[in-house]
Parts: sequence; structure tokens; C-alpha cells
Amino acid sequence: MQPEPKHILSFKTALTAGTIRAAADQLELEPSTVSRNIASLEKQLATALIERGRKGVMPTEAGLLLLEYANRQSGEMEALRSQLDALQNMERGAVSVALGEGFVGDFSQSVLAKFSRDYPEITFSLNVGSTDQMTDAVIEDRAHIGLAFDVAPNPRLNVIAQADRHLVVICKWGGQFDATDKVKVSEFADLPCALLNKGYGVGAVIADMEASHGFRSRAVMETGSIAALKAFVRSDLGITLLPEFVVADDITAGNLRARDVAVSNFGSGKVSLFVRQGRRLPLAAQRLIPVMARSLVALNG
Repeated sequence: MQPEPKHILSFKTALTAGTIRAAADQLELEPSTVSRNIASLEKQLATALIERGRKGVMPTEAGLLLLEYANRQSGEMEALRSQLDALQNMERGAVSVALGEGFVGDFSQSVLAKFSRDYPEITFSLNVGSTDQMTDAVIEDRAHIGLAFDVAPNPRLNVIAQADRHLVVICKWGGQFDATDKVKVSEFADLPCALLNKGYGVGAVIADMEASHGFRSRAVMETGSIAALKAFVRSDLGITLLPEFVVADDITAGNLRARDVAVSNFGSGKVSLFVRQGRRLPLAAQRLIPVMARSLVALNG
């Protein structure tokens, strides 16, 4: 059992003040109350803590040990208050973000660079995976914030921001699958494709498109890695289907090209920024959310 703070306070004050009466005056208590508090402490610890003499009270060896302990506790409490103040002023903190691989570049360039300049002591943990894995991470409190494509409605999730995004055909710029016309749905049966697994939002949307438009993609590779999809396309082995923002840098660099599909709203899905419903987030996460909502290309075009 931990000693009661009021008993520790009476003990420390008696030693610093020199007498029980002086301690009582400082604490605005009766001398008998200060004596009872010290006696209760001695009973709890089963040892004498002070010695009374003509010049006042002095600590025993056990009392010195307790005094050192009490001083350490005071120092640790002071350090804790300092750390709490730092958190309150956003000088320190940690945020865990769960996001799909396709958002990593956007998050790093659009959000992390600026936020880290404003709050250099905030640290980040990025959990990268499928849409299902990211929603589970937020629901199970393994991540503060989630960012994913085609998140299924869930009463345990609070969607902060959302934007419609559709899939496009990604091919190598100037490669054998590059053309100016739109891709017809019937072509997917012959075009070699590298696609994300069904556990990813993109994979789920493609499966829905296959069912609703009556086609079957010629999937020569399925993967959980967007890096693998990009390598497949850069090597001119075929095409892939992704939201355009995922490969925006490659398109700007002239490595890849986006081609639309000749079907209205083909591969339509939503990018969602979300947290667990009812969770009280740390201040750093609270500050990060609006920055993500207004800065991410995936949410703002």
C-alpha cells in the first residue's frame, strides 16, 4: 500500500520546519494532527521515522530513506507536469496513422513535411496494409487515424473526410499498352493485368466492376504491393488499375500514363479519413486530422 500523500507531507514538513508545532503552523493543522499523520506513517511502514529531541525532530535512518524517496517522487511529479505541459503546447507527442500503401507518398509530401516543420518533436508511426487491416487497426485502437480506399460502412468508425475517386488504367508511357483512346471493358479479357488482392479497397472495387459489367480481367499477377504493380507496369508487362493519385509522381515524371475506361463512373470508390467512434484522441492526433483533411491530394484532387 502506498503511503498517503498527507502523511508524507506532514513527515517532510516536520523535518524541514524542525518541530511538530512549526510544521502544524505551516500546514494550518493542529499539532496533534501532524503527530497522528506521522504515527500512521510509522505504523504502516513498521518502523520509527523521526526522533524527538530538545532541538526538535530529526530523521532516523529509515526516515532518511523515506525522505529520499519522497524527494524523488516530488521530482518525478515535477517532470511529469513538465512533460504534460510540453504535450499541451504540442512540443512532444506521438501519432499512429494506418494507411494504404498508395497513400504513403501523398501523406509524406502533402502532410508530413509541413506538419513536422511546425511540430518537430511529434513522432509518427505508419502502419501500412490493406483496407481491411487499416480499419481493424483503428477499431482495435492500434492506430489513431486511418486513411484508406473504399472503406465499408461501419458504426464503429467516424469518417472525418471523404472524396470520390475512380480507377483508371495505368500503363507505361510510350509502351505497348499506351494509346490515346479510352480502354473498352471488353479489352480487359486480353490485357495482361497486375491487380491488388481483394482485401484491398481497390481489389474489392475491381471485383464489383467485373460482376456489374460482366467481364473478367486477365490477371497475370495479384499482389498486396503497389510497388510491385508499378514495377510490373514500368517493365511494360501489362497494365494495372488504380486511382490516379497513387501514381501521380510517376505520371508527372513521364514514366507512367493514366487511361480512362470507356464506362461512366467505372471503378468508383471513396477515399476515407477516419477514426474510431467515441475515441478520445491525443492532442497531436487532433491537430493532425484537419491538416490531412485539407492537404491530402487524395482527398482534395
